[in-house]
Amino acid sequence: MKERIGYIDLAKGICILLVVLDHVANEGYFWSGNYPLNEVFDQMRMPLYFILSGLFFKDYPGGLWEFLIRKTNKILVPYLFFILLFRAITWLVQNYTDFASTGVNIAGIWGPLWFLRCLFFMNIIFAVAYYATHQLLRMSVGREILLGICMFGVGLIGYHVGNWHLNFGTALTCMPLFWSGYFMNKKLHLLGKNFKWGWALSISVLLFAMIHYLYMGDNYFYSNTYSSPLPLLYVSGLAGSVAILLLSSIIRRLPIISYVGRYSIIMLCTHQVIITLLVAAKHFLPAMYQQTGLTESLIFFTFTVGTSILCCWFLKKYLPWFTAQKDLIKIPCSDVDEFLQ
Repeated sequence: MKERIGYIDLAKGICILLVVLDHVANEGYFWSGNYPLNEVFDQMRMPLYFILSGLFFKDYPGGLWEFLIRKTNKILVPYLFFILLFRAITWLVQNYTDFASTGVNIAGIWGPLWFLRCLFFMNIIFAVAYYATHQLLRMSVGREILLGICMFGVGLIGYHVGNWHLNFGTALTCMPLFWSGYFMNKKLHLLGKNFKWGWALSISVLLFAMIHYLYMGDNYFYSNTYSSPLPLLYVSGLAGSVAILLLSSIIRRLPIISYVGRYSIIMLCTHQVIITLLVAAKHFLPAMYQQTGLTESLIFFTFTVGTSILCCWFLKKYLPWFTAQKDLIKIPCSDVDEFLQ
């Protein structure tokens, strides 16, 4: 087994906790309405996920076919598994409980799955462009420049087409962020064990803060609608993401956060179920907690994260083939090192 890069798990953990925080806040906890802090988080949550995905793009010996199989195991299989699981949960809840009387939409548990659809599209688009440019050009520098130009062109198209079916528009818009992650690893060796750029952390934080001070708007990656101009959307997302990555490279590891980062795909898919059930519980147990106050908000958030961690433990142990922990579709061994392992 290859050694995990600890600070990447930490960055992923920060990212998924920001996602959970946002969805908890959507229920009226911590803040409500258009609160500036939430806008700040909006600029870095999804961009960080896309950049992290680009960081781990790899040209496998089996080419595009092997890449497709691997991404099917890591993204498409979990997506289809949770789709079927949530269909079963929805059917049971609607037919055997009084859930409808709560006024809570049970279909909300499907919400976070949009990201897996989007991420799968992004990986396929980038892989096709990658192999195409590597067939056209032999010079390494020329290939990377051409690939970057292609991705920015795709992003420009996505920015203007709006919310295409299955979040395909978002996948197009965010391709430059995916390419940025790939480029940072390819040319800056961001995944190197000794990577430390303290000065870059300061620059990233200042740049991110400056953009938000001068121009802060509502950007919704799910619906592919943005108030920020396209250049600022990319620069702010990149600056905020790099700041989190660099901060994580300094801290290296925080036990709970690093754990949820390692299994972030499971927490991404399960936390909304927990939030939905908690919100519905207020109908049956109105005196149990109130929707105001920092203490109640922290309890709500902590319970959601804690229960999601239990889900991570259970699913990775008993259903690893359906949660991106083991390959469901076997890949023919094409690497001697992998064979020896």
